[in-house]
Amino acid sequence: MAKKFFECLSFFMVLTLALFGTASAKKAEITNVKAYDIDDEYFRVEISYSGNLKTEDVSVSTLGNILSISMKNTTPGRISKSSGMNIENTELIKKIAVKQIEKGRTVARISFNAAIDENACRISVQPANRHEKKSACVVLDILKSALAYNTPEAANDENFSVSDKIVVLDAGHGGSDTGAVGTYGTTEKSVALAVALKTEKILQDSGMKVVMTRRTDIDVASPYASNVQELQARVNKIPPQADLFISIHCNAFTNPASHGMETFYHSGNNGGQRLAQLLNEELAKHGGLFNRGVKSANFYVIKRAGCPASLIELGFITNPDEEVLLDDDHYQNVLAGAIANAVKRFFMN
Repeated sequence: MAKKFFECLSFFMVLTLALFGTASAKKAEITNVKAYDIDDEYFRVEISYSGNLKTEDVSVSTLGNILSISMKNTTPGRISKSSGMNIENTELIKKIAVKQIEKGRTVARISFNAAIDENACRISVQPANRHEKKSACVVLDILKSALAYNTPEAANDENFSVSDKIVVLDAGHGGSDTGAVGTYGTTEKSVALAVALKTEKILQDSGMKVVMTRRTDIDVASPYASNVQELQARVNKIPPQADLFISIHCNAFTNPASHGMETFYHSGNNGGQRLAQLLNEELAKHGGLFNRGVKSANFYVIKRAGCPASLIELGFITNPDEEVLLDDDHYQNVLAGAIANAVKRFFMN
């Protein structure tokens, strides 16, 4: 009887210690984000939190114009885009989003209006100051001069005329077909269409005629068409006199760490390899993502295009960092400028 009593007592003590340990290891909660100018040289971001956070729990990375602050052993609490945010310099910064990426890890992503260099950020974790009534916070001081606008400069040639050129832009998926979907719900069809429309404007401003396989969120064939019927409907949009065909997509994979951009051509497509190479060079130069190269593929639309054709994968929408970037308006403009430059270079040479 005594043995059973001590066994129960021991179990109760272990359970109590376990519960106490769990309580003492409570994660820090993000309570507020503030972004403001310190002076003419530096811009500051303060991420306030309640609880305990170590310096080694915080890391910073950049991708294009997105600055990501990863914080282990944290929770975003009730903070959102609409509450708990205070952005004073909207000319420099576009938006801030705070989300829990995985259990115990929160990421604050800051979208700037220009590309940012990771080396331009000074980071520190500062304790609470009761005298000044300040919460504990992660502080980032960012050198303003490190923000560089990376929108591609248009390729230029005084003897270059494009008034007779016809380019077909194919925004992948659409309508009932979302394509791949990212961690935060960004759809491939929406990114492809946004980039295609921005590219269309740049090319039209250059004097080219642009044919779009779709200009809105629709199925080109019909919502109940087969995959082949949908793809053939896109091919049918290509006029006989078309000079180029570019199909715009986002990549996807089960492993969220997969990353980078790549371009494709069909080996039997005249001029497609050269177009894919130029697109690859421009996207690598201005997009800044890992370059997975130029590859031959048997994709339906570029095989049957009837003119130099390429399919491009702008990045992995299933990679959380690249998803945020692909959904960013400024970055989409960068991609559109890169595609337009490749088109102009194709005709120049």
